[in-house]
Amino acid sequence: MTATADSQAVQVSRDSTTASDSITVASWTLASRVTGVVKIAAIGAVFGPTYLGNAYQFTNSLPNLIYFGLLAGSLFSSLLVPALVQHIDCGNRAAFERVAGGFLGVTLVAMLALIPVAIILGPFALHAAAGAHASGSAQESVGRYLIVLFIPQVFLYGVVGTAAAVMNAHRKFALAAAAPAVENMATIAVLGACAALYGTGVDVRSVQTGELLLLGLGTTGAVALHAGTQWWGARRVGVLLVPRAGWHDHEVRAIVRRALPSLAQAGLMAAQVITLLVLANRVPGGVVAFQIALNFYFLAIALGATPVALSLLPSLARFHVEGDVARFRETLSGGFALGLFVAIPAAVAYAGLSLPLAQAVSFGRMGTPDGIALVSSALAALSLAVIGQTAFAIATYASYARKDTRTPLVSMMLQAVVCISLAAIALAVHGKAVLITLGLAYSTSVVVAALHLNLVVRRGASRSGGQSRVAVIRICCAAILMIGPAWLAARVVPHWVGPPLGPRLAIILAALAGIGVYVGAQAAMRAPELSWLGAGMRHLRARASAIGASDG
Repeated sequence: MTATADSQAVQVSRDSTTASDSITVASWTLASRVTGVVKIAAIGAVFGPTYLGNAYQFTNSLPNLIYFGLLAGSLFSSLLVPALVQHIDCGNRAAFERVAGGFLGVTLVAMLALIPVAIILGPFALHAAAGAHASGSAQESVGRYLIVLFIPQVFLYGVVGTAAAVMNAHRKFALAAAAPAVENMATIAVLGACAALYGTGVDVRSVQTGELLLLGLGTTGAVALHAGTQWWGARRVGVLLVPRAGWHDHEVRAIVRRALPSLAQAGLMAAQVITLLVLANRVPGGVVAFQIALNFYFLAIALGATPVALSLLPSLARFHVEGDVARFRETLSGGFALGLFVAIPAAVAYAGLSLPLAQAVSFGRMGTPDGIALVSSALAALSLAVIGQTAFAIATYASYARKDTRTPLVSMMLQAVVCISLAAIALAVHGKAVLITLGLAYSTSVVVAALHLNLVVRRGASRSGGQSRVAVIRICCAAILMIGPAWLAARVVPHWVGPPLGPRLAIILAALAGIGVYVGAQAAMRAPELSWLGAGMRHLRARASAIGASDG
């Protein structure tokens, strides 16, 4: 009995630590993602459903996709974490800085080869998607001008990714998750200045050079503020992050060799996103509308999959090194439950409340019936991808903890084939049907890839399979219960409170009603995830009290 009690106590402690780290990441990421939603809504408000808005959003996405896509970004940096954790455990600060700096140096040099490709092919892709539309040539010219101004961002994102890995290896998650809000707020300020100086809804054929300069240099400056904040965060944990000649370091070369499948995986992911955005350019404002929907999608991932995966990675890496298969499996199973605890209700809400959500975030030039319909269609079509991506992300990080980068690559290859094949159907449709087709293509491909990867990762863990199925059924039941009150609030409130406040207030009340019903239903069913989250909150308070006492 004593051994059983000790085992249960260890499991509760482990769950509370994972939950508290997940809560920390989710809380600060929420601020970043909410400001991200506001930023993309501001882009829609300033540009509206225009080809200039498409050109700005597409070209501004390319530097992010080059690093967080073609150079594997967060996945590549996550492979750095296990190597850094070993040096932390050994107390070797010099080796830690050597590996982190070498990794950054290799990353920055690798980016140089990708920049010409983005400058040459990006604007051409926009022109090709616009087809014979009269704005096609002007959009290509504007796109090339903006890319030149945006391209320095790829180096800044290199600093962002490496500094975040340094902090995560030290189990410091808050600043790394919160720092993107700095970039988002600064970009919103730039957009506001453009609206004040040059007006809104400008046609791509009549845009002024001054406006393009303000957009390009201002947006890149916002990314520089973000990178500086992340660098300072790494400095706070005692690491002076400077680029080093990592190609001469055997440990950095080993990380890069291990990362090659991850690089290919992220490249395939970037190819899918670029394909979807290029095809969305067939509709005026389609890129902006699809990006608004993607921001909601990433918001749900940031609150569920990302914090759980990041908080699990150091622990899973240690369990793998120690050969503790049982603790690895139990921790991973709990992580899946926590991730789906957020992902499933988010997907149900996006599908059932896509129109009220679109009305709430579409204003200014985007607040037209056509603009709202574009956003709503894309959001509903992407809803299922939230569940698939959550399962895929957690399984990917579990594979990386075991230093297995090949299995996620195979799953991503399957996803890319399915996504691009189905997305091609968008060439045969028009209007909002283009965005519906693109959203469904991506959702289907993510679910297929997640099923494949999880079958491989969880092979041999059949003992926890029954519990996982019960958890999924319970979460689905609670999510279905919540959508009724949420939908009712979203429909009724706008009739009581007119625009422009009504749609925004309605979605806030709908969210509160839905969360209340969902949590209440989970409590009635005695969901263990609530206990884990409660234990995590207590763990956070205890940690804060200890820090306060130490400072005192």
